[in-house]
Amino acid sequence: MDRTAVIDAAARVITRSGSGAVRWSVLAREAGGASVSRAWQWFEDMPALVDECYARTARGLCESLLHAETAPGTGLDKLAAFLVTALEMRRERGSFLSFRPLEGMSPAQERRLREHELVVRTRLRRLLVQGQRDGTLALRHADSACTMIFACLQAPMVVDLGPEQQMADAELIELLLAALAEPHAPEGLRRAAPVGSGHAFCSVCGSAVAPPERKPEIPTETDG
Repeated sequence: MDRTAVIDAAARVITRSGSGAVRWSVLAREAGGASVSRAWQWFEDMPALVDECYARTARGLCESLLHAETAPGTGLDKLAAFLVTALEMRRERGSFLSFRPLEGMSPAQERRLREHELVVRTRLRRLLVQGQRDGTLALRHADSACTMIFACLQAPMVVDLGPEQQMADAELIELLLAALAEPHAPEGLRRAAPVGSGHAFCSVCGSAVAPPERKPEIPTETDG
């Protein structure tokens, strides 16, 4: 086994049974009987391996978010790109770990876990707010949306590369997008008005807003 395979095997064990269940013998069985003797050279101790499992989950989600941030299209398109990439990565690795602290974690581990969650949540929240501003994502609380997405991506379930799992992931993406999309997206998707058009730019919603219509002036007797 290489270093990455040891981390993936440990993450799957943590997903099912918690960090306290991670043992070298358990990892060998999880990997189909492969030898994990070289793991002593890669990790100082078992807590170091557990920390690396959570760090790899955070890196995987950040890589998926980077793919989404550089993808073309609206906020909804970028969110779809994030979900597709993240679920492909989850199938390859077998799991994404939850950022909720587990019983028996040291204060230092819990602190690192909160740091991982903050980094990922901040970037995902920024992606959701962008979609709210362009009108393709519903105006819901971004933190609640982040929690819902994390709950789906980090669910303790067995994943593989089989067609059934790919179909299940496709259905999950469809359900998440349906739950988060704006049902009545505005036409034009927040296009900025050209200079000199007489439109004002709304700093709150990010859209071009027509000025109020002026009523024609009624001449008075003194106007001649």
